Amino acid sequence: MLTEQRRRLILEELRKRGVVKTSELSQLFSVSPMTIRNDLNALAREGKLVRIHGGAMVKEWVTAEPSYQEKAHLNIEEKRRIAQKAVELIEPGMAIFIGNGSTTMQLVKALPPDMGLRVFTNALNHAMELTHIRGVDVYVVGGYLRGVSFAMVGRLAKGALEDVYFDIAFLGANGISLEHGVTIPSLEEADTAAEILRHSRRRVILADHTKFGVVAHGKIADLSEIDVIITDSGLDQELARTLSELDLELYTV
Repeated sequence: MLTEQRRRLILEELRKRGVVKTSELSQLFSVSPMTIRNDLNALAREGKLVRIHGGAMVKEWVTAEPSYQEKAHLNIEEKRRIAQKAVELIEPGMAIFIGNGSTTMQLVKALPPDMGLRVFTNALNHAMELTHIRGVDVYVVGGYLRGVSFAMVGRLAKGALEDVYFDIAFLGANGISLEHGVTIPSLEEADTAAEILRHSRRRVILADHTKFGVVAHGKIADLSEIDVIITDSGLDQELARTLSELDLELYTV
């Protein structure tokens, strides 16, 4: 196999998995670990991936925004596990905010009944789902409705957040980067999400492992502004150790 062909296949493997290990690539392509390290270093110099200890992780800038329907069935089991862990952070009587997204929808579905929760959301589909949970008071933050994500955003949404505060906010993300923080494709959605975090005592990001190393257009917050990240066990161990050294709680489930 030619070097360029192997490197193209390495990038394809990386896009599918998010993180690749040198040892696994060595076995996959039947070449030495040194050859793979040279490939990864070359691709990193070209800006096509991020080198980490023992392998590489995806470096991807999101230009297109997938719809909620496109995301809803991706990594569904991982999202359910993330949601179950998120429920453990919720105490009876809390006022919580649940942002739009396919992972946060799993949190909505996992909420237990009769906890006396006041649940705020800016997601139209989440609001409808919340009405089926006994003992939950549902508050909808209105605004401009984005059909691609069912999120209500903009000046009206920000105005509705005035003088309202939450014990804890759960937001999804399209990208999580050590350098660029938490991002989503829509600038308007990112602005509303940042305002939500400013009104929250505790700030939690729910995202499966494929979102790490990805950067989208709209920045919600730096990682220093986040209290908790909940992801799945597919997160690269070296990256998990790096994140654990930051001033935040990291849960992999």
